[in-house]
Amino acid sequence: MNFSSMHKKSSWLVLFLFLASCQSIRTREDVRKATTPSTPSRPGAVQQQRPQEREDIGTPPPVESDDEEMAEVPPTPPPAPVIPTMPKIGVILGAGGAKTYAHIGFLHELQRAKVPVYAIGGVEFASPMAALYANKELANDVEWQMFKLKDEEVLKKSLLGGVNKNNDVTVLKDFVGVAFNRAKVEDFKVPFACPSYNLKKNQVYLMNRGGIDQLMYLCMAYPPFFKPYQNSVAGIRDITALANYLRQKGANYIVFVNVLQSPGGSKPFTLDAQATDNVLWSEVAGLYNKPLPGVDTVISLDTSSYGIMDFEKRREIMNKGADSAAKQLKNLTRKWGL
Repeated sequence: MNFSSMHKKSSWLVLFLFLASCQSIRTREDVRKATTPSTPSRPGAVQQQRPQEREDIGTPPPVESDDEEMAEVPPTPPPAPVIPTMPKIGVILGAGGAKTYAHIGFLHELQRAKVPVYAIGGVEFASPMAALYANKELANDVEWQMFKLKDEEVLKKSLLGGVNKNNDVTVLKDFVGVAFNRAKVEDFKVPFACPSYNLKKNQVYLMNRGGIDQLMYLCMAYPPFFKPYQNSVAGIRDITALANYLRQKGANYIVFVNVLQSPGGSKPFTLDAQATDNVLWSEVAGLYNKPLPGVDTVISLDTSSYGIMDFEKRREIMNKGADSAAKQLKNLTRKWGL
């Protein structure tokens, strides 16, 4: 056999083996179709997408079953009861001459209701009352000291029954010395301030530090009782400034206690209804009976039967203030959660 014939036979043999092997080659698509069971098609059926292969080969995929029961969800517990948050009370005792003795009744009721006071301020004749409370936090001490103030130290009456007005406020030197015994505001248990208005500088000052003796003169001087002291009078209109200061000291709920009834009542504020002083106090009363910026609640004590110069009736005024305050504090303490 020659070399040419052997070469032809070898070529045919290689071609035969190649065609035979092609019959057994399967593509990846053939393998996928072979391993995936066929799903008979139905009219309107949507073919589900193949789930993604799991990476954790050793864990079998979850089996979904229509018969599987839903796991029971534990019931949601009821919400906890809302406990009212007691606000931090700041108190402002408003001006009013002899009417301010109603504030003492209010302080008694406030203490009886166990309402904590975080800061306190007083205006005009209420300045020493607020300071006394801030010093010891005792309503009894406020009453004890304020009733030591003699009528003639405030209003000097003539033999004919007239009243000498606009005295020098330093006539209260003995009273202030005994009541506070040279105390300083920085030593008080409760933050305190009283407003004073400087006539020369047209500026309001909140007296909140230093010796209480000098401080009281600046906060109490006001007609018809006292003439200005060192060009200053009581900041009788500056309730908002005082309220803002009490908030700076930690109070977040300001209560203003008003002892001036609305102007135009049956009894004038001063002895003479036509006097300039009565006009002045009527204007202040009108201010106090309007909404005051910075004040959250107003407690109005009924002193309509008394004037600002009725110091001889201060015991009655105090008791009247206590009765009036008790009714209003009952609702407020319930609101505060006490």
